[in-house]
Amino acid sequence: MANNLEDQLEIQRQQAVRNTIDAKVEAHQGLTDSEIEVICPVAFKETMSKTEIADLGLSKHYSFVPTSKVINDLRTMGWNPVDAVQIKSRKKSTNGYQKHMVTFENEDYKIDQVKEVETADGKTETVVEKATEYPQLLLTNSHDGRNSFNLHAGLFRLVCANGLIIADTTFDHVKIKHQWYNMEEITKVTNAMMDKIPTIITNINDMDSRELSEKEKRSFVKKAILTRWPKGNEMLDIDDMLQSIRVGDKGNSVWKVYNVIQEKLIKGGLVFNNHREKIQKLRPIINIDRKVDVNKNLWELAESYV
Repeated sequence: MANNLEDQLEIQRQQAVRNTIDAKVEAHQGLTDSEIEVICPVAFKETMSKTEIADLGLSKHYSFVPTSKVINDLRTMGWNPVDAVQIKSRKKSTNGYQKHMVTFENEDYKIDQVKEVETADGKTETVVEKATEYPQLLLTNSHDGRNSFNLHAGLFRLVCANGLIIADTTFDHVKIKHQWYNMEEITKVTNAMMDKIPTIITNINDMDSRELSEKEKRSFVKKAILTRWPKGNEMLDIDDMLQSIRVGDKGNSVWKVYNVIQEKLIKGGLVFNNHREKIQKLRPIINIDRKVDVNKNLWELAESYV
């Protein structure tokens, strides 16, 4: 009886910890190492023995660098981890080494906008609007020797709470070999990425000012679907795909259409009839590599319409 009570209390404690972490992730608050370890334990693998290296088929010259080291190095540069995820290992032999992704944000890049607005009585009032779009860094890694550290530049859009990943052609992603990793290298590549922010902002403004015709919008949807299903997906209705979920996304600009489609393709949730005439809901993309690839291809597609 005592053991059952202890087990129940432990389950409740773990759930309380997870609830706290989920709340911090949703609020984009920096996570501690212990919190990251709960949701992405593989990031805190600290050592790799010679036996492990041999069992994984890696070279004896393989250089193991803990993801936690990169996390802490980025912290010293002002980039705080705000989310982390690891894929499920399909094989027991690769469990504990699988691919994982950590998302970082920097308060220095969350710049509030000061605007002058006219009040109801005709007067002018100064208001401060919180940053609604700001850059993120996305770090991917694995400990099975199949992946280098990959650092992607991303953009977070507050209005729909979804992460947008910028295409390589606009905002390069960088591979960092484990054996070449050092603080100087991570600082250099991170700063180089952030130097391109003005270009990204210009691209967004261009997308927002470019209006699409009905024919172009439908063409955009068809091409966007191919980023997730290369052979197409005839079950999805184009009009449903173009239907905005929130008022802020209504409009015909490339930027608004892109965000509507991106959210549905990445986060899922769209209801449709499948081939058996049964109601089905579009699933979100969970796989890290697919999410990155689809996001980047969507961004490239949007840029092609400007």
